[in-house]
Amino acid sequence: MKPFDVHTHMYDERFESDLDKILSDAQKALSGLIVVGENPETNREVLALCKKHPKFLFPGLAIHPDQVWKLTDKQIDNEIDFILKQKNLVCIGECGLDYKWEEGEEPEKSKLRQRDVFIKHIALAKKMNLPLNVHSRRSTGAVVATLKEQGARKVVLHGFSGTPEEAKEAVALGYKLTMGTSLLRKDNRESLYYLGNFPLSTFVLETDSPALGPVKGERNVPTNISLVVKEIARIKKVPEETVIEITNKNVKELFGI
Repeated sequence: MKPFDVHTHMYDERFESDLDKILSDAQKALSGLIVVGENPETNREVLALCKKHPKFLFPGLAIHPDQVWKLTDKQIDNEIDFILKQKNLVCIGECGLDYKWEEGEEPEKSKLRQRDVFIKHIALAKKMNLPLNVHSRRSTGAVVATLKEQGARKVVLHGFSGTPEEAKEAVALGYKLTMGTSLLRKDNRESLYYLGNFPLSTFVLETDSPALGPVKGERNVPTNISLVVKEIARIKKVPEETVIEITNKNVKELFGI
C-alpha cells in the first residue's frame, strides 16, 4: 500500500524543467495526488495535467483567497460557473481565507471579498457534493467559523496551524487536518500538538509541492510524503503501514478515490 498526497500544485513553474521525472518518481512511491488550482489560468492547467495522467492525478479547482483581490466580481462568478460544469473533480480547492496581505491590497476590503468568495465556494461544494480543500493562513478562526456557519460537512484543512482550541473545534465538526512535510521542520509545534492529541483518523497527508518542503526555501516534491509517514509512525509509535492505511481510508471516504 502506498500513501496519497491530497494537496499539490504540480503545474507550478518550479516543476517546468523536470515534471516528467518528478511524476515518474511519484508514481513509484504514491498511490495518487490531488492537484489544486488557484485562479482561472491554473485551473485549466490542472485539468490538462490530470487529463494526461488519469488515475494518478486528480483535479480540484477554485479561486485561491490571495487571488481574489486581483479578479473582478464578473471574473470570479464566471470561474465559479466554469467549475460547476466540470464532471471529474474530486474537490473544490484551493479556497478559503488568507490574511497575509500583499502590497497594494486593502485588508478590510479584502477580508469582506474573500469571505464572500469563500461562501460561494462552500455553496458550490455542496451543490456538486464535493469536499473542500481549504486554505487558512493567519485566518484559522475565521475559516472554521465560516465553514460551521455555512454548514460545510466534508472539509480538509490544508496547512492547518490553528490554536489548540481551533483544532479541537475543527475536529469536533468532523473536518480532517492535513499532516505535511512541515512536520519535519524544527518549528513544527502545532503539528506535534495535533499528533499528540488527536487520533490518526483525524489526518490526511499532503506535501503542498512545490511549497512547504522539509527544508525552508527548498523545492518540495510529492515523494517527500514517505518522510512524513516515517515521522508520524515514530511519533505515534505505530507501523508505517498503519499510518498509510488509516490516512488512505480517510482519502477514500472524503474524495472517493
